[in-house]
Amino acid sequence: MSHNEIIARIQQREQEQSLTISMSEILASVSTRKEFHDVIINNLKNAFGFNHFSICIEDEKSKDFYLQYHILPSEYSKLSSAAFKDSSGIFNEVLSSAEPVFMTKTEFAKITGLPSFLKDTYEGQTQSIIALSIITKRFKSVAFIGFGKNYTPERNTFRVLKSLSPQLGITLTNILLLENIIPSNSVIEEDAQNVSEPPGDLGIIGNSEPMQKVRSLIKLVSNTDSGVLILGESGTGKELVAKAIHENSERSKKHLIKVNCAAIPKNLLESELFGHEKGSFTGAISQKKGKFEQAHKGTLFLDEVGEMPLELQVKLLRALQEKEIQRIGSNGHINVDTRIIAATNRDLQEEVNKGNFRADLFYRLNVFPIEVPALRERTDDIPDLAKFFVQRYALKNKKAIKNIAVKALNTIKIYHWPGNVRELEHAMERAFLLAPDKTIKEIQVSNSKQIATGSDIKPWYEFEKEYILTILKFTKGKISGPNGAAALLDLPPTTLNSKMERLGIKKRHHLTK
Repeated sequence: MSHNEIIARIQQREQEQSLTISMSEILASVSTRKEFHDVIINNLKNAFGFNHFSICIEDEKSKDFYLQYHILPSEYSKLSSAAFKDSSGIFNEVLSSAEPVFMTKTEFAKITGLPSFLKDTYEGQTQSIIALSIITKRFKSVAFIGFGKNYTPERNTFRVLKSLSPQLGITLTNILLLENIIPSNSVIEEDAQNVSEPPGDLGIIGNSEPMQKVRSLIKLVSNTDSGVLILGESGTGKELVAKAIHENSERSKKHLIKVNCAAIPKNLLESELFGHEKGSFTGAISQKKGKFEQAHKGTLFLDEVGEMPLELQVKLLRALQEKEIQRIGSNGHINVDTRIIAATNRDLQEEVNKGNFRADLFYRLNVFPIEVPALRERTDDIPDLAKFFVQRYALKNKKAIKNIAVKALNTIKIYHWPGNVRELEHAMERAFLLAPDKTIKEIQVSNSKQIATGSDIKPWYEFEKEYILTILKFTKGKISGPNGAAALLDLPPTTLNSKMERLGIKKRHHLTK
C-alpha cells in the first residue's frame, strides 16, 4: 500500500466518523414520529442514497414482529398494528448477526415466508437490501434499507450504519415511550434489581470484537478445572473475567476467594494464603485458615500474582503440584481441592527472563491465558460502559439522570484512557455528580492534552497508530532489516518498538489487522 493510499484511507475514515457524528446529533434531537420521518427522508436518505426504509420491532413475550415504520420516497405509512411471525427466519438471522446483512434483490426474492409489505416493496425498483439490527434494553428491532437501480452500497456505508444503530435505538425508544407503545419505566426502575452487576453476556459489558473473543475463551475454559492466567493492564476488568469463569463453572456453588498479592505485605502473604497455627509467631493469638482452605472445592483468584516474592512462589508451586498446603507452625499437611485463576499486569515471561519470577510456576499458571484488551482497543464499548456507570450512580444516589449527550460520548471515545475502565468509571461518577439536569453534557478526563476537546478531530496518535499498523501489515510483521517496517518508516528499530509500546500495538494486532 502506497503512502497516498494510506492517506486516502485515513481521510475516508475521517469522513465516516464525521458523518456518524453529524447523523447521531440529528437523531438525538428527534422526539416524535414525524420528526423521525423527516430525518430519514431529508438526512439519512441524502447521505446513503436508499429508496426504502422500514423498521420492525419484536414483541418480547410473543416474539411476533410489528411494523413500526414503512417509509418510501413519496409515502409515509403510519404504524401497522398487524403482528406477523418470522416465518422466513431473516429477522432472527439479522438480530443474531454482529454486522449488517447485505442481500441482492435475487437473494432476497428466494426467501420464503416474508411479510407482504416487504415482499411487495422489494418487487419494485429496489435492487439490493441492507438489514440492520437495532437492539436496546427495551426491545429488539430490524431495519430494512433498500437501494435502487445501478447502486451498490460501499463498504463505508456498512460501517456508518452499524455505528448509527445505538443512536437509532435511543431515538426509537424515546418516540415509543412518548407514544406509550412501550412501558415508561425509568432507567432507574428498569435496572434496580441488577444494576450492581454489569449487564450482558457473562456479566461483561461490550460487544466489540476483542471482548467477543474474551467471552469465547471464558466459555471454553469455564467448565474445565484448568488453571487460567488473565493478562491485561491495570483497570481493564481482569477480576470480572475471573468472576465470570467461576460463576459459569461447576464450582460456582462454592466460594470465589480473592487475594491481591500486591496489597498484602510480603511478611503476611504466606499466612494469608496458607494460614497459621496459634502461637506460630508473635501476634498469632489464634488458629487461622488460609485462603487455600477457604477456597476448598471453589476457586482461588490470585490477583497481581507477578508481585509475589520469589521465596513464596516456591510454596505456591508446591501447593499447586501436590494439592496440599501446610499452615505456618504446623507439621501436618492439609489436602485442598482448589482451582487457581491468576491475573497480572506484568509480562511474566519477561519477569522470568529477569529472574523475578519462577519459570516452573509461570508454566504452571499459564495453562490457559486470556488477555483482556485495554479500553483504547475496544472504543466501541465505551458508550455502553458509560451508560452502565450512569445507571448505577442514578440508583445509588436516587438521582434521575439517564442521558448522555452525543458530544460528550464522542469526547470520551477519542480519549486514550491510560487508566482503562477504572478511569472511565471515575470520570463518569464525576460527570454524574456535576450534571446540572437529567442529561450529562460534559465529561472531564484526567489529561485534557490527550484529547481533541470540543471538536470532532481525531487525535494525532490515532493517525500514527493506524499508519504504523498499515506498514506492519505490508511487511507482514517484520520490524528490523532492509525490508522491515523500521526501514520504511526511516526509524531505528528501537525507536519503532518504543512507539509501538506507547501506542499499545502488540504482535497480535499487526498480524490480524
